Amino acid sequence: MIRRLVIVPPVPALLPRYASLHDPVAELRASATGVVRAMTADAEAVAIVGQDPFSEPVARALLDAAGFTGRIDPDADVVLAMANGSAKRSEKAPGHLDERAFDFDDVVDLAIRSGDGRRLAALDADLGAELWASGIGVLADLGAGLEGPWSVSVPYADAPYGVLWWVAAWVRD
Repeated sequence: MIRRLVIVPPVPALLPRYASLHDPVAELRASATGVVRAMTADAEAVAIVGQDPFSEPVARALLDAAGFTGRIDPDADVVLAMANGSAKRSEKAPGHLDERAFDFDDVVDLAIRSGDGRRLAALDADLGAELWASGIGVLADLGAGLEGPWSVSVPYADAPYGVLWWVAAWVRD
């Protein structure tokens, strides 16, 4: 049973090679590293789930930056879910502007902030794929098994490059 869930975007810019003199995602990096550190501090193992090719490398980089010394185990009760919102929130976004992105991202945002697994389970992974959102199917699959009350914190939610990114932590009450 999952007791802690961390949601972080699989953004390649979070890889250490991009943390140079001018870090393009400094605020996101600080938030993600802080949440991962807090959520894995006493964990022996962490599961990494995601659909994006960068999911695992970004997750491992964040775990390293957070000082995690445990193991990666797909059955761990602490889960690092790699997901982001649509990549079509502006003309300069990777997928260019798609007006549906705003309503879609609002639904995902509400689901993430709600602490209600049923809301995550109801996310539309097909629409997410059309809007270049990553990991929405992962969140929906996880949501189906997240019963009970959860405390939720969302210290970061922003779309600085036309892609909505969240850093969120769910802790079972």
